[in-house]
Amino acid sequence: MCHLFALSCNAIDRATPSLRRFSEEAWSMSHGWGIGWYENGRAKDEREPTRADFSDLFWNVKSEARSEIIMAHLRWATGTSRIECNCHPFVREYRSRDWMLAHNGFVRGAANQNHPESLGSTDSEQIFNEIIDYVVEYQESGQIRGIYPAIKQAILNIFDTYTRDINLNLLISDGRTLFVFNHYESAPIYMLRREKSYGGAILLTTVPNFTDENWEPIPPDSLIAISGGEIQIRFNSI
Repeated sequence: MCHLFALSCNAIDRATPSLRRFSEEAWSMSHGWGIGWYENGRAKDEREPTRADFSDLFWNVKSEARSEIIMAHLRWATGTSRIECNCHPFVREYRSRDWMLAHNGFVRGAANQNHPESLGSTDSEQIFNEIIDYVVEYQESGQIRGIYPAIKQAILNIFDTYTRDINLNLLISDGRTLFVFNHYESAPIYMLRREKSYGGAILLTTVPNFTDENWEPIPPDSLIAISGGEIQIRFNSI
């Protein structure tokens, strides 16, 4: 199991205090960390196969990352190498847009598929590339189709392909929208709404105990699209 954190807000902002508190969980997720964000429309990410709170790079990046969407991950390796390319988030370009994914849980059998776009050996990177492949197929079918239904169908395709032992929490972004999917009963994703001077902000994490604020658990099997710190679409029981 790993830990997830994300921020969506209505203007470029930092998540410095939240990322600092998030790093306090690194004692139990010590095999790697990653922070991803967007700068001038392109994804930037820093990853390192070491404990976040012991990393000088982590402390520098948490203050550097400024964006409307920020994503972070603490890794606990379960059978794959403790190397940088196995740390999250992963990035892949599609239609001149950088997509980013961080994953918590496991999909049995996915890590053995060796997708040509994968640089590492995790099930997380494999399903990310499969999801993007399906989004490409869905979007380029010749019909008028949106990104949200493409993501929904891509996730359903993962469940159809890997029918056994799936615990799947996902954070996915195309730089404009943050998609959140919650399917891990023992590690649900929680959401916190905040009002800033520039408008709304939403924080998401699998470790809500790092503040005393009122975190709401996301209902199981929900797919949520968040943009500018506001929920745009929520679909239950995907």
